[in-house]
Amino acid sequence: MRISYFTSSYPRATDTFIQREVVGLREAGHGVFTSALRKPEGANNVSELIRSEREKTTYLLPAKAFALIKLNIITLFKTPAIYFKTLCLAYRTRKPGIKGTLYQLFYFQEALLLSNYLLQNKIQHIHNHFGDSSGSVTMLASQLSGVEYSITFHGPHIFFEPTLLALREKVKFAKFIVCISNYCRSQMMLFSDAEDWHKLHIVHCGVDVAAYSTGEPLAKNLVNDAFKLLYVGRLAAEKGVPVLLNSLIALKNEGHNFHLTLLGDGPERADLEHKVKQHGLHEHVYFGGFASQETVRKTLQNSDVFILPSFAEGVPVSLMEAMACGVPVIGTNVGGVTELIQHGISGLVVSPSDEVSLKQAILSYMENEQLRENVKREARQTIEAQFNLNLEIAKLGKLIDKYQES
Repeated sequence: MRISYFTSSYPRATDTFIQREVVGLREAGHGVFTSALRKPEGANNVSELIRSEREKTTYLLPAKAFALIKLNIITLFKTPAIYFKTLCLAYRTRKPGIKGTLYQLFYFQEALLLSNYLLQNKIQHIHNHFGDSSGSVTMLASQLSGVEYSITFHGPHIFFEPTLLALREKVKFAKFIVCISNYCRSQMMLFSDAEDWHKLHIVHCGVDVAAYSTGEPLAKNLVNDAFKLLYVGRLAAEKGVPVLLNSLIALKNEGHNFHLTLLGDGPERADLEHKVKQHGLHEHVYFGGFASQETVRKTLQNSDVFILPSFAEGVPVSLMEAMACGVPVIGTNVGGVTELIQHGISGLVVSPSDEVSLKQAILSYMENEQLRENVKREARQTIEAQFNLNLEIAKLGKLIDKYQES
């Protein structure tokens, strides 16, 4: 079967889970082609896999104005009913106001380009990993081309504006929908028609367990050896990194010895660097920027605790990677995180924004080596059984095959 994976920008440093999924489906015998509206910035080229996927991906933008006008005319005259029906769907699912209408017209043009790509390459199914604007383009392109589509919904941002992002219509016109957790599925049920709930299937994001090994525990003298903390993710408001820094300020003032590495980049980096300098944390905190998967893996294996203090999440792959490495984790009680971490057994979970509880969770790991060892073992078993990339890819492949046959 010829499947196209489509997103607005691919491949990026932050969507390695999609890249692994694409590779896994290819290895399972599916013909997977990747397409995107535009190339990601060069700073995303942090691994050989990303560079390889970039070479294999077809980019639809920029498009020449004359060619786009010609494509509109050809589509209009060949299939006028479909053209106007899809244009009406675009109008119905627009965001309010002039800006929303203009953007939806842009998405319609992008859908024409995608539809043309699908037909030219004899694509039989299109899968998208985001339900935002690229999900809208996917839905419209499916209507124009007749190629059925599916979307993997992650959250959390998609659930902030469910009506404006037309989740109901995206479920209605989809062949099937993938939800990454029970929490995600419940939100999709909330924002779709009950008659379409049968389309909602849970397929976890996962990690290649074989690629992550658990290291031997390092003997620590916390007077001389800094307790190594790690955060991997975007430096953006919803990730809660300022709360983590507040917890570390309290730990520093109490005389505890630690070092935090932050791998990732984003719009909040300058403010976070200023906060670190302002509170004398510069010797305790390192900003590593975008990192390859190999760098992340090596840093994990040299870390004592992984922390993700988010205000909103789906089911974070970064937590899965840490758990696969046997690194004790701290997450927050948001989204599907508690479907991944069982508090006190496979990790620790604190309330979002609660810097006191976060500080205490860090201390619990610092002061209790047995807790770290117990969590390490249970976390690895959780990933092997429930968030194993190969098992989840097999589920997705079966879904595509099942619905293609129906």
